[in-house]
Amino acid sequence: MGSDKSKMKSRVPLGSILLQKGTAVGMIGLILILGIRSPAFFELNNLMDVLKQGCVLTLIALSQTIVLIAGGFDMSAGALLQLTANLAAGSIAGGRGTAFVLIVGLAAGVLAGAINSLLVVQLKIPAFVATLGMMLAMSGVALYYNEGRAITLYDKPAFFFIGQGYVGVIPFLFIILLVVLAALHLFLKNTRTGMQMYAVGENEQAAQLRGISRKKALYTAFIIGGAIVGVTGVFQASYNYGASAVSTGMDFLLNALAAALLGTTYSKTGELSVIGTSISAMFISSLSNVLICNGVSNLLQPGLLGMILVASVLLTVVKKREIGQITIF
Repeated sequence: MGSDKSKMKSRVPLGSILLQKGTAVGMIGLILILGIRSPAFFELNNLMDVLKQGCVLTLIALSQTIVLIAGGFDMSAGALLQLTANLAAGSIAGGRGTAFVLIVGLAAGVLAGAINSLLVVQLKIPAFVATLGMMLAMSGVALYYNEGRAITLYDKPAFFFIGQGYVGVIPFLFIILLVVLAALHLFLKNTRTGMQMYAVGENEQAAQLRGISRKKALYTAFIIGGAIVGVTGVFQASYNYGASAVSTGMDFLLNALAAALLGTTYSKTGELSVIGTSISAMFISSLSNVLICNGVSNLLQPGLLGMILVASVLLTVVKKREIGQITIF
């Protein structure tokens, strides 16, 4: 009897295995099939370009994941990216150095995160509404700053190295991403504050009974998330040789949310994780590139993103997981 019980406990439902492993297998399979149809995708130069392209998206997705883990929600990340990219490009064009614009990006990100947390925690405005307001405000500031025109940079090799440079064959920006990813993973899994953020996001009432402060968790999450987006805007300006007049913030936001939600399908418990998010963000970036290699129009890609977002939410719901117990509306 004892052995029978142990066998029953060790059995894992087939559906759970398929749900967990099927996502990764599906991602790899899709990229391989499309890549085989267009061998140029697997050329080393293109693969390194995919890494570079995916780094900005992955960093934004990591910032979203941090906020989601603590039970928050941030609609303003894309607009903050656009704002700090413009501030960085404008500062470099005005003769400022790389170190200065990194500090500006970081400071702007921390300030935005602090304001978001103040609105949500102290003024008790729903996160969706508060950060949506911040998104509109920062979009307006960005447009006012660049006067609706693109800011193009020339002959700034030190600044361009951040987003376009290589260490050997590895993009420098990818190395930065790995450092940020490792730091966030260690923070969330090996520090008291990180584990408290998970506790608040998973079950706020239980966390309060254990004396864990929701306010502290949300303040920490919004400020860290804002800091990441702030410096990523500087990376974006370096990668794009300036800042665009067209707002791309919403595209980054939707892709980042899709990556964060899709990343939960790698966990047995449907837990948000920075590693799962990073894998999913790189998949989304790779998918965009391989579709272009196959001649698929950019106009179709938002529709595919929507399908990915719906699928990621569906998979999460199937696993009976409430993502950080978030109330969006």
